[in-house]
Amino acid sequence: MASVAQPAGAGAGTQTVARPAFKKESGLWSWITTVDHKRIGLLYGVTAIVYLLIGGLEALVIRTQLIEPNNDLITLERYNEFFTMHGTTMIFLAVMPLSSAFFNYIVPLQIGARDVAFPRLNAFSYWVFFFGGAILSLSWLANAAPNMGWYGYAPLTERGFNLGRNVDFWALGLQVLGIASVAASLNFIITILNMRAPGMTLMRMPLFTWNALIVSILIVMAFPAITIALALLSFDRFAGTSFYIPYIYDEATRQIVARGGDPLLWQHLFWIFGHPEVYILILPAFGIISELIPVFSRKPLFGYAVMVYATATIAFLGFGVWVHHMFTVGLGPVPNSVFSASTMLIAVPTGVKILNWTSTMWGGQLNFTTPMLFAVGLVSQFVIGGISGVMHGSPPIDQHHNDTYFVVAHFHYVLFGGSIFALLAGIYYWFPKFTGRMLSEKIGKLHFWVTFAGFNITFFPMHFLGLEGMPRRYGTYGEGSGLQFWHVVSSLGSYLLGFSFLIFMYNIAVSLQRGKKAGNDPWDGATLEWSIPSPPPVYNFATIPVVRHRDPLWEEKYGQYEGEGHTEEETVETTIAGFKIGEGQAPDEDAVEQAERRAEAGDEHNIHLPNPSFWPVVASLGIFLAAMGLLFSYPRIPIGALDLPLLTAAGIVTLIAGIYGWSLEPAS
Repeated sequence: MASVAQPAGAGAGTQTVARPAFKKESGLWSWITTVDHKRIGLLYGVTAIVYLLIGGLEALVIRTQLIEPNNDLITLERYNEFFTMHGTTMIFLAVMPLSSAFFNYIVPLQIGARDVAFPRLNAFSYWVFFFGGAILSLSWLANAAPNMGWYGYAPLTERGFNLGRNVDFWALGLQVLGIASVAASLNFIITILNMRAPGMTLMRMPLFTWNALIVSILIVMAFPAITIALALLSFDRFAGTSFYIPYIYDEATRQIVARGGDPLLWQHLFWIFGHPEVYILILPAFGIISELIPVFSRKPLFGYAVMVYATATIAFLGFGVWVHHMFTVGLGPVPNSVFSASTMLIAVPTGVKILNWTSTMWGGQLNFTTPMLFAVGLVSQFVIGGISGVMHGSPPIDQHHNDTYFVVAHFHYVLFGGSIFALLAGIYYWFPKFTGRMLSEKIGKLHFWVTFAGFNITFFPMHFLGLEGMPRRYGTYGEGSGLQFWHVVSSLGSYLLGFSFLIFMYNIAVSLQRGKKAGNDPWDGATLEWSIPSPPPVYNFATIPVVRHRDPLWEEKYGQYEGEGHTEEETVETTIAGFKIGEGQAPDEDAVEQAERRAEAGDEHNIHLPNPSFWPVVASLGIFLAAMGLLFSYPRIPIGALDLPLLTAAGIVTLIAGIYGWSLEPAS
């Protein structure tokens, strides 16, 4: 009756094979050269959390500046740098890589694989991300932090308006980060399509894996647009072209000279990327929630197939709504009407997800653990952000709200109330799998309620500020404007929100030291990652499982699922809605002892794992040096007709050496 079959009759939760004696990696060098998807996931996660805290500190500076009218805590130029770096950090250095951390660690485990398809490419993607983040971070040390807004609107980015290196750090940093994202996404697509365990058809994949696949496809399709936009911007700044400048002032002739560029070209290219980017940020969150709610409702997910189709529909429609960011530029009634309709249409598959999550909880045996609290928090807060988003599908309303704090409130309810809530839920849910220890439930619930209160106190008043006319991106406001009250409330809420992250970090620190040991399956999960030890061994699965059910581990533990041709006579009692305990029930033994008893029938030589490699680091370093050479352009060396900065030339040589060594290195 087992849904996950193993040799000699063993199931997914009770593998009876010998544990291969792989040497455990240790030391700093092992982390630098690792190609293990789990370690790379941890590297992504730790780096992203550091940037999440940095982005939060930037936000606290912004809110402190706005706590009183005409405040001079920081200059307005410095304020521009803080809000630009806050948005850039949170989107590209925190939320996206934190999602990638879950993709790296969890997806191979959920599909029954021992690693990703291209482990060294996976390591390369992390190190390119690391160096891309370093480029953006070094801008602070160079006193040239990006200062034009994370959206980079022309002509604010053009050299005639922005003479320093501020924009150059931003443009080059994002291009490097784009290389990392595309490399990782291609790897996930190939891994998910080709490395699933036997029997795991596409419609048996966990929802989180489905969302990882669709997000990876979105990245591969959307990032070329921002890459082209940034490349054209770099040509404008480094080579004197005029893709985004319609006119310039010629000081020699003292005349306005037409250059033929168009600032709206940037907006089109940016938002063709930018709106799919919203779903690149939120769909991983939806995948996490779709895993958690069934587990803590003790019910299989309601409408699995519809959820898959809804996710794919969101991704498809996401490419057809970008002009709702441009209703105020005067494109005319026909484009405005078309994109207004598409904006309202995309709310339908999103609403389907809300319906299916609530239907899963309806009638379930709800267990409000910390992960479940954050999951329910997402459902409630994302609805607020989603409704205000649909409002902006109406051009007249968008005309009124555009560039006001109402929009700031909207996208924070989507990206914090959505993405961050879900990512925190995912950390609490999978932390036992990462570390073998539980996070404290008592501290975790305190963390949730402080976060929930701080989030709403911070961002809900911004709706009122927007309706009262407070422009976004402004670093000050007038004494008699009547805006101070809600700014004070919002700033106090931000301090509470910042305190919530101190609680979170304290919980992690304490739990790593003396947290309760988790065992294999502390939540009674339904997917394959809970069938192996916590943390998993380097090879993940001693024997690749054979999957015969959409919820393989539940079916393994509780017998066959109602509605799949099995009779009531096979059952003893109902434990999970729809599942019946029968002969396939797993032994009631301590999870760690189960892992230790895997002895007798395996051959470690049948398990192929790639060797550690430092060539991905070398290749990534080459990209970093090439970009830094463009930022610090002296000394220069002539190479034929080219006059390359020495550092850029060194970077190109390093990149070529890294690729050459990579290609000749034995895979195992």
